[in-house]
Amino acid sequence: MKNNQYNKVLIIGKSEKFIKEIKKNYTFKKLDIIPWRQIHFYLGKKLIKYNLVFICGFDFSTYLKNRKTFERKNIFEIIYLLRKIANRQTMLIYINTQKTNNKNYTFSRYRYAKQKLAYLIFKKFKNCLIFNSDLIKVNEDVSINSNLFSKLIFYFFSKFNLIKTIDIKKLFSKIKNMLYLKDFPKQQNIKGLFITIPRTQLIDRFLRLILG
Repeated sequence: MKNNQYNKVLIIGKSEKFIKEIKKNYTFKKLDIIPWRQIHFYLGKKLIKYNLVFICGFDFSTYLKNRKTFERKNIFEIIYLLRKIANRQTMLIYINTQKTNNKNYTFSRYRYAKQKLAYLIFKKFKNCLIFNSDLIKVNEDVSINSNLFSKLIFYFFSKFNLIKTIDIKKLFSKIKNMLYLKDFPKQQNIKGLFITIPRTQLIDRFLRLILG
């Protein structure tokens, strides 16, 4: 049911499951989508200001890149873009990854980039909701951007409750309630340990599960 109305909405990232749910849950006059891997093309352009911005993405190709490229593509380019398209009234909603422990450090590139971006958004922008999401399920199926082998592993992890999951409809319901209650959790900074070392996505996931 659409009961959230905004004039101009932007989605940063091109996840079909998020695009579909945003269209279901929000009424808007204008909806734009900027794919995560194309953000750098927009940084030199003149852009409009938006009322609502959803940030939900990650450049998985950067696991094997050097640290400078990895951080630029997953952290700093997003911050530069938000400065161009947001004003004091803009509501930013960022889909962060789940917080599995209270450590202020991680061996995972993915966890590091997601939390570092969450911290910088919270620090630099007035109106922002950071949602720490568990592994997302769509129609009972685990939804991850990975190869078949990794998907099977996380399917079994979820079946045996080794990792937490959340249905995407419930995720948007929680976001609605948090906005209504103005429940905007503070975000902590995070240190990345050994993240200068490139690795595959599967290795990075296991580092996160085992070491944090």
